[in-house]
Amino acid sequence: MDLKDMILVTENDRGTEINMLMTLDDYKSFIAIDDMSELADHLLQLGRTLGEADNFTEYYRAANVTVSARFCLDDIQLGHFLQGFYNDSKKFRFDKEASSSECVAKLKEIGMTDKGWVDDFNLHYEMENRSFERGQTFHNFNDHDYMVLEALSPRNLVVMDMKSGSLTIALGATEYKRYPKDEKPTKDNTTIGVSWEHGIYLGSTLSTTNFKAYKREYGTPEKIEDIYDYRAKLKQKFYFYQDMSKDDDVPKKLQNDFLHQMYEDFGTIEEDCFYDRLEDGKYDEGKTGKGRKEPMMRFLQEAISYGAGI
Repeated sequence: MDLKDMILVTENDRGTEINMLMTLDDYKSFIAIDDMSELADHLLQLGRTLGEADNFTEYYRAANVTVSARFCLDDIQLGHFLQGFYNDSKKFRFDKEASSSECVAKLKEIGMTDKGWVDDFNLHYEMENRSFERGQTFHNFNDHDYMVLEALSPRNLVVMDMKSGSLTIALGATEYKRYPKDEKPTKDNTTIGVSWEHGIYLGSTLSTTNFKAYKREYGTPEKIEDIYDYRAKLKQKFYFYQDMSKDDDVPKKLQNDFLHQMYEDFGTIEEDCFYDRLEDGKYDEGKTGKGRKEPMMRFLQEAISYGAGI
C-alpha cells in the first residue's frame, strides 16, 4: 500500500489515548456510522486532510470518546504520529492488534518500528545500476518524488522535490532495492528508491541559484568540439526550460522561474524567435570574423557550465 492510503487514528477515551493505523475500509468499520449522510460528510472532512499538513478530523463516537483521524502525509508524519507528536497526553500507546494488517506490513516494509524510528539494521540494501538523465523522476526512501533538473555527473544531480519545489544538489546519488533482511525480495516487500551521500539544499528560487559554481565543482566537464555542438546544447537548454515551464507537476513559482531564466538566457520565450536568432548567429559570441576565437573552447565550456539545461 502507499503511505498516503494509510489513516492515522487516535481514540481518546476519557483521556486515555490509543494510536492506530488503518485502511479506509477498516476505519469506516471502526467509527461505525450507520447514517449514510453523516458518514459521507465525515469522509469528506477526512478527505480534506490529504491537502493539509497536520490537521485531523474529529468524530464523537460516544460520550467521552473522541476519534481523531487523517490521511498520512509521508513517512516523516508517520514517525511523528507513532512518537506521540500529535497526542495531547504523554500517556498514549500504539495498538498493533487494532491496526490494519496492511499498515503493520507497511511499517515493516519501510523499516519503521512502532515507536516511529527507522531501523536500518532490519533492512537489506542492494545497489541497482541506474543512470540519471534530465527530466527523469524517481522516488526516495523518505517517500518523496524528485525530478532530475540536471545531471552534473553520473552520480551528482540537481533535483527538485515534486511536493515542495525545493532544490537540492544530490551528491553520490544511487538507486537501491530495499527489503527486509532474512527475506527473499518480492513485489510486496521490496521498495525501490534513490538515496544520496550528501545533499546541498538550495531553497526553491531557481534564478538565484549559482549553478555555474556547482557545475564547476561537482560536474563532469563537457566536450564541445565546434559551434554545432554548442548550438545543439543551446537547443537542449531552451527546450528544457520550455518543458519545465509547462509541466503541471512543477510548482507554479518554479514554472515562472524557468520562463524568466529562458528570457534571461535567450532574450525570448518564443520558439520561432529563438530559432531565428540561433540561425542568425545571435548567440555565437565566441565566434568573430572568419574564424573562431582562441580559446573558443573556454567560452563554450563556460557557457555550458552555467546552463547545460539550467
